[in-house]
Amino acid sequence: MAGRKKSRKELLKKPDEFITLTGRAIQFASVYQKQMSYALCGLVAVAFVIFGYRFFAQRAETKAFALLEQTMANYEVNKTASSPQEAYSKASEELQRLVKKYGANAGGKLARASYANISYEAGDYHKAIELYKQSLNDFKDDQLVYQLILSSLGYAFQHIEDDRNAARYFEELSSATDSGLRDEALFNLGFLYEKLGDAASSRKAFQEIISNYPNSMYFGIVQEKLSSKGFDSSS
Repeated sequence: MAGRKKSRKELLKKPDEFITLTGRAIQFASVYQKQMSYALCGLVAVAFVIFGYRFFAQRAETKAFALLEQTMANYEVNKTASSPQEAYSKASEELQRLVKKYGANAGGKLARASYANISYEAGDYHKAIELYKQSLNDFKDDQLVYQLILSSLGYAFQHIEDDRNAARYFEELSSATDSGLRDEALFNLGFLYEKLGDAASSRKAFQEIISNYPNSMYFGIVQEKLSSKGFDSSS
């Protein structure tokens, strides 16, 4: 991609407003936390595009990549021309054919990951989870994409209110100390542990953001969360 590479903050909408140090920000984060995954879905999609061009530049699978590129382009057009659900249905058929034909090679793997992304975007979280799990094995040797898939799985499980499995994937993501998504994983774990009744682990996850990620977009929310009288610090 040409031009200056955008930072994670620039890829998200109005981050300064998001981290405003007010009680309303805390309430927003705790009540609507799952909705934040939509912004991350866009980030995941961008990462897959970057990965795709890099990956296929080294491969001879131009036909599979061309078909995938056309399918995704049609998907974007159809979302505007018809409806998101109809666009998803059409793209699903094409991506299923791509995966079936090229599933064992790089083109099929990228098609499967793209299919997971649009399933997530369409709200078909169970399908997205199924495909993301397969994609973990596909991209186990590319840590950037692997970690983005872990994050996507965490958010998908949150959407179906399976907090334990959501925590499982965010825990794996947080264990990667070199990950650029680690503060995000800890932020999610803080709220997930709190929902699961583990206040000590919740506080520990939040405190790690304060201690190790002073420039995180989540720092302000966590700081106020920890200082809130309503936050249960008991174990």
